Amino acid sequence: MTDDQIRAEQTLVAWARIEAWLREHTPRTFQRLPAPATEDELCSLEQELDLTVPADVRAFYLVRNGTGPASDFDWPTSHDDPEPTGYFLPDGEGIGPVENLGTWFEGPVAAARLDDEPGQRYLPITTIDPDGFYGSFVDCTPGQGYGLLGNYAEAGFPNPGEATFAAYLTEVANALCEGRGFGGGSAPHVIDGCLDWQ
Repeated sequence: MTDDQIRAEQTLVAWARIEAWLREHTPRTFQRLPAPATEDELCSLEQELDLTVPADVRAFYLVRNGTGPASDFDWPTSHDDPEPTGYFLPDGEGIGPVENLGTWFEGPVAAARLDDEPGQRYLPITTIDPDGFYGSFVDCTPGQGYGLLGNYAEAGFPNPGEATFAAYLTEVANALCEGRGFGGGSAPHVIDGCLDWQ
C-alpha cells in the first residue's frame, strides 16, 4: 500500500469508530451527520483553489460532507433549524462542508497566510464558527509538509503542525472510546443526545 492508501484507510477506520460511538451515545449528533460529498465536488474544489486534497481528507469527505448539516456552518444560522450540532469535535470545532471551504480559503486563511509565500496552499478544514476565522487547515502545498494539519487564526500567522488528518481522527476516536480528554482537555460529555467536549 502507498502512504496515501494507508492514510485513507486509517481515516475510514477512525471515522467508523467515531460514528459507532455517536450512534450509541449521542443520537442527535449522529442523526445530523450529512450525506457524503461527491468526487465531482472535490474535483471542483481542487480546480477552484488550485490544490490537491490529500487522500485522507478526500476519504473522509466521500463518507460525510462535514460533521453537521451545511446550515450549521452558514451565517446567519436559521432560527427554524435545531441548535447546531456540527461543532462536536474537541475544542468545539467542526469539519465544514466542501461548499464552505472555498470561502474560508479566500477569507480568513488567505489573510493568515504569509504574503511572501504565495505558493502556499492551506485548505481550511475545521472551524469553531460559521465565519471560519479560527480553526485548522491541511497543508496542500507540494513538498515536505503536504498533508499535515496546522492551526490558523484571523489575526495570526498559520501554525503548521506535525500530524495528519488521519492521525487526528484516530486520536479523536481513541479519546471517545476510552472516555478521556483530547490533548489535555475535558473528557467527552453527552448533553441532550449531543456530544460536547467542553
